[in-house]
Amino acid sequence: MNGASEFAISASAAALAHVLHHPLYTLKSQMMFYGPEFRFKAFVYSAWKQPAGFLYRGLVSRTLGIMPEKAFKMQGWIIVGRYMEKHFESPTLSKWLVAGAAAGAATTLIGCPSERAMVLAQIQNKRFFAVMRQEGLKGLYAGWRCTLYRDISFNSAFFASRELFVLLWKRQVGLDPGAHWRVALGIPAGCLASVIACPFDVVKTRVQGRELKEMTHKSCYSIMKEIVKREGVRYLFKGLLPRLIAVPSMMSVFYVINEELERLVLLHAS
Repeated sequence: MNGASEFAISASAAALAHVLHHPLYTLKSQMMFYGPEFRFKAFVYSAWKQPAGFLYRGLVSRTLGIMPEKAFKMQGWIIVGRYMEKHFESPTLSKWLVAGAAAGAATTLIGCPSERAMVLAQIQNKRFFAVMRQEGLKGLYAGWRCTLYRDISFNSAFFASRELFVLLWKRQVGLDPGAHWRVALGIPAGCLASVIACPFDVVKTRVQGRELKEMTHKSCYSIMKEIVKREGVRYLFKGLLPRLIAVPSMMSVFYVINEELERLVLLHAS
């Protein structure tokens, strides 16, 4: 299969997976941004009054952005993974971690603008073109360092642990896991990765939910220290529950849809 086909397959899988999970991302962004000021009753009331308008804010820009983002993520994983397989003997955790980190870096490079637009829409109800007009490209990449830390930590943990779980399954059962088992094996991998990356996600959301003129030029770690000092350590994990529901299932579903579409394309080509 050529690179263009792999890219198109990953983009299609990403769009479908995200549309299904977007309301949970809205809840996650609200919880992470407002921290101790977040009120679940107010969130439910807003969702009840405007179910589509509130829960699906930023859907179009994020869906359009997540298609190339996830495609580049998979290309980063595939290319680096193939390179390491070619130059090293057997699959190891360190190789999967490195390939996952490459996938994370590719995710930030391509996905940061659409995620920034999504968070601003979810928090301040600002449209993508309004952000572009007022802040330009610089505004779309606001918070990129925090996004990079989150994406590298998440993808390293997710891809490495999922590959490890699949390898252990094969050794125990003696067969490749089917699609439903691959979804199941991806969920604990996604949960582990979500917990590891959550503090960076909280800081990223706090940064990206503000307008550019309101941002302070502080490092990701200094903002993290401020949250711990003013609100407590637990608020670095605010929004973890919807993240644990949305991110693992979305990544697992995306990964399996991607694999199944590749299988169908190869089957049709043969």
